[in-house]
Amino acid sequence: MDEITNNTPAPRPDNKPSKKENPFPYRTKEQCLPWYRVVYSVVYILYQLIYPLRVIGRENLPDTPAVICPRHCSAVDPPMVCIGMTLRRHPRIIAKMELLQIPVLGKILYKIGVFGVRRGENDIAPIRNGLKCLKEGSQLIIFPEGHRVHEGETAEAQTGAIMFALKAGVPLVPVYLTRAKRFHRMTMVVGQPYHPQIAGKRATPQEYRALADELLAKIYALEAQVA
Repeated sequence: MDEITNNTPAPRPDNKPSKKENPFPYRTKEQCLPWYRVVYSVVYILYQLIYPLRVIGRENLPDTPAVICPRHCSAVDPPMVCIGMTLRRHPRIIAKMELLQIPVLGKILYKIGVFGVRRGENDIAPIRNGLKCLKEGSQLIIFPEGHRVHEGETAEAQTGAIMFALKAGVPLVPVYLTRAKRFHRMTMVVGQPYHPQIAGKRATPQEYRALADELLAKIYALEAQVA
């Protein structure tokens, strides 16, 4: 009887395990738009009943790629900003990864184009995704404060929005939102878009800090337009 040999090499004990497949690969604008239109239509009706919205300065929203930078004080802020930007635009949102991991809700958020960031980790995927969506012609929503700021609290601005604006060469758009109260009208004030300015080709840490503080100051200065 002939000897049967196995030509498949045995696995080496020192082989490194293969990398995990990304559960949330990047979705293009074309992939997200049909889902976004359906979700937007449903949320718009609900929000008009519970959180009616008045928008001041909508004409300041550019039709070109930009980083939209709203104040963040309640859980309803992200969809409220999208409603204020109207269905004509399809902004993308960077949110904490935990939201995408919520059953059902996470899948819907992923389908409409939200992509997550792992807080406290050196995760470059959100940076790549954000730059891709800006290159596609979309607008990117980033809350500079990084988390919800409750009444009476203050927060230091994060530098992520500055980084995207500088790397992609797109403007920042400050946005002020009033605090959400059920069955009370909310106001969204859109400020003038502007390009952050640096001295050299690359921003220094000190410039990043100063530009982030400048952005936050521009956001809160818009409160004066709320009657």
